[in-house]
Amino acid sequence: MVKGNLRIRIPNPHKDDIQKNLLQQILKEAGIDRETWEKI
Repeated sequence: MVKGNLRIRIPNPHKDDIQKNLLQQILKEAGIDRETWEKI
């Protein structure tokens, strides 16, 4: 996942979709709001 100069790797060894709550936590820590995420 990339935002400007910020690059975040989301590990997913199971190759399945990640759970909604994990995605929300990752986005919060990265400072990415839901509206911005939906535009990507």
